[in-house]
Amino acid sequence: MCSSSSRTGPVEGLISIARELRAQGLDARFAGDTARPGENLGEHLALAGVPWETGLRLSRKVRLRDVVHDSARLVAFARDGRYDLFHAAFAHDHSLALWAARRARNPELRVVRAAQRRVDATAGALRQRLWLLRRTDGIVVHSARYRDAIVALGLDGRRVAHVAGAVDTNWFSPGNAPELRRQWGIPNEAPLAGIVARMKAERGHAMLLRAFAQVERQVPQAWLVIVGRGEMEEDLRSLARDLGLSRVVFGGYLRGPGLVQAYRALDLAVWLREGNDGACRGVLEAMACGLPVIAGDEGAPGELVGDAGRVVPAEDPHSIAAALAELLGDLAGTRQLGRAARERAQEFTPRRAAVETLAFWRRLRDLPPLAGP
Repeated sequence: MCSSSSRTGPVEGLISIARELRAQGLDARFAGDTARPGENLGEHLALAGVPWETGLRLSRKVRLRDVVHDSARLVAFARDGRYDLFHAAFAHDHSLALWAARRARNPELRVVRAAQRRVDATAGALRQRLWLLRRTDGIVVHSARYRDAIVALGLDGRRVAHVAGAVDTNWFSPGNAPELRRQWGIPNEAPLAGIVARMKAERGHAMLLRAFAQVERQVPQAWLVIVGRGEMEEDLRSLARDLGLSRVVFGGYLRGPGLVQAYRALDLAVWLREGNDGACRGVLEAMACGLPVIAGDEGAPGELVGDAGRVVPAEDPHSIAAALAELLGDLAGTRQLGRAARERAQEFTPRRAAVETLAFWRRLRDLPPLAGP
């Protein structure tokens, strides 16, 4: 369950797991936001071979009539045993699943929360998030550090699993994209760093621009491209002008084959902060394309990168600038590091994520239910 109509964020990861589970003979289905127009989500699900549970609305607009509708449907699903488990990605989904489990009183049903972000691993205001987590059969996190944080809140460690993100390394693979560089106006031989992420205040784009202001002086041939879209784009363009940056390009929003080409156009990638998808699949996508990643030190990014990149404090422009200058100033060394990144990314397969998730779900079956009676 994921109250989103977008194909990006945690949706793609959940669909990947469902596809792998169906290949193992399980009836895994996906429920997303059907109340708002999305990005061809139904087509994406059809291509993946994953059925869409369209009877739920799961709108994050939180309209009362949608909440009442979904509550009734989920209670019915739970009572008739249609599903053995509800796997909830966001707080809205989680609350609905817990309500349904309590109302249905089905001792065989389990509710799992996928704690996507750092805030999801905290007690919350007035400890309301902790209250919900204590009534949840299991919690999946994408960062080992977040698992430790949740267990430190007093939750049973048997009910908290760390499952790292996954990437299709056949689709995301090394290559070159000289035509895209030409479209961006960037010389083919120029050292190029890039960030591929939605332009939101919390993603670290502004800090990256401030860091690159130092790099422009230290590595005169270096360029930076910002790929994506978002509500902060105009603010970031204004900041780039105010900083006097002359080698920064806004590369637009790309997906599908265009997204792969965007990675292939780069020499290295930057990923400072997680978004809605705590699995930070963008880190693995870049690594699978043979790029070292400069990652922020919170959550999954630094854990995914390991020794195949650089891990920096996300709020320190000097550390970010130092890592950028080092890698952009030594492309031979950067490419060698990129080969190590590709090898590491190949460890994070969709099948591994599905196997680990299923093993955790089955482990929960052997524990007393918390979400139900």
